[in-house]
Amino acid sequence: MPNSKVGISRRSLLTAAGGIAVATGLQAPALAAGAKQSRRVVVIGAGMSGLTAALALLRQGHDVTVIEYQKRVGGRLLSVRLGDGMVSEAGGGHFRSNMPNVLSYIRHFRLPVLSLNDGLPRYMVGGKTTDAADLSRWPWPLTDEERRVTVASSVLRYLFRAGFNSISVLDRRWPDRDSLEALSDIRLLDLLRKHGASEAFCDLAQAHGGSSTASATALAAMPDIAYHMGDQMLMRLAGGNEQLPIAMADAIGARRIVLGDPVVAIDQSGPSVRVGTKSGRTFKADAVISTVPFSVIGDVEVTPSWSPIKRRLFRKMEWSNTVKVIVTTRTPSWLAKSVHGWPMAGGDGAWERFIDITGDQPSKHGNGFFYLNGARAKTVLDLPKKERAGFVVDAFRADMPDLFDEVLSTQSFAWTEQPWIKGAFAGVPLGEGWMVRESARPEDRIHFAGDFTTLKSGWVEGAIESGLRAAREIDPDAGPVGGG
Repeated sequence: MPNSKVGISRRSLLTAAGGIAVATGLQAPALAAGAKQSRRVVVIGAGMSGLTAALALLRQGHDVTVIEYQKRVGGRLLSVRLGDGMVSEAGGGHFRSNMPNVLSYIRHFRLPVLSLNDGLPRYMVGGKTTDAADLSRWPWPLTDEERRVTVASSVLRYLFRAGFNSISVLDRRWPDRDSLEALSDIRLLDLLRKHGASEAFCDLAQAHGGSSTASATALAAMPDIAYHMGDQMLMRLAGGNEQLPIAMADAIGARRIVLGDPVVAIDQSGPSVRVGTKSGRTFKADAVISTVPFSVIGDVEVTPSWSPIKRRLFRKMEWSNTVKVIVTTRTPSWLAKSVHGWPMAGGDGAWERFIDITGDQPSKHGNGFFYLNGARAKTVLDLPKKERAGFVVDAFRADMPDLFDEVLSTQSFAWTEQPWIKGAFAGVPLGEGWMVRESARPEDRIHFAGDFTTLKSGWVEGAIESGLRAAREIDPDAGPVGGG
């Protein structure tokens, strides 16, 4: 099976900045006499946060233009077509039932979903291996209570002892001031240890959740834990998760979306904000919503210049090195071993984690990807591109030779290498809880959205929440599709 190329949307609507086909767009409703005045808003970025904000403001009658660097919409929702009806994901890989905003948009646009399995993984830590399905035979020196339940159950128990739960931390109003103070200056693993976790269990928690989650501050890791471990209903969109932003762009309308023309300047020194693009076009606006990742926002010339606190934020926010190695196998042979899901395997080896997204896809092949972060991602990124996938797959097969049958295709993808993002998702450094609020604070008439402006960094739910927040800063009546 030939390897697919990552990057181009299937819709002709979204293939070029200057040649956008006509679509059935959502027209801005006419304003009744005495109604609030329509405002001109430029949204920079056609990822999920930008599209959410644009749609919310358009529904309130505002004049909205979306400007996107790339020749496609979707941002870090990017689907990879593998052939034989299979699709993988270079970006956001799945949704869960504890993501009400995502699900409401999926329902509104009537997008079909595929179910996935939650994780029943095989772990390999410290040279010892066993399956999550066989709790009684775990070879690590766990406590009695850790030995009798899954890793996810134990993590949630320790967080409950710390005063937190997987429901309250997903509320869009979280964290409150007390949570910021309690969780900013402690790593997740140290919090687990404080409430009874053994060292062996901390190693397993890191194998299950990945190095980026386990090594983070407790503040930054809490939503990840709630999503990954607090809900067992997983799904993807049939045809790829990029179907959601494509549907939203169709609703906004092609004439309101400018593709393939990067924003290079924002001037808010005059009565109108002036947004300039690389092609030389200028757009005037009453307000701007920027979804430009802070990793690249310095490439935009801003007048007046950013405030000192914003410059400090942009400089200090951490961005994850993330590599995905996408794999197709002849069959999902791991299912016969009672091993599956998100994750299917986790460990302290070079491959870090394998995510099984086979689920109820129409093909009989196996479908999944390795998900590497931090130092292990850096090791892979240092290799020539053509060697990356083979290095990771070979390391996995050496450790767990019985889980893969014939490998049909592989490819690697790294958001770090994409010029419009330069990182997979943002993290909050230890002791820097101020960044949580400052990242979302407007700078004069520039408002900020993007999952990196929330603690739900890396999640579509966070992107949608941030887009709605930014839209409401401009118009308090702006809301999601279907109201609410």
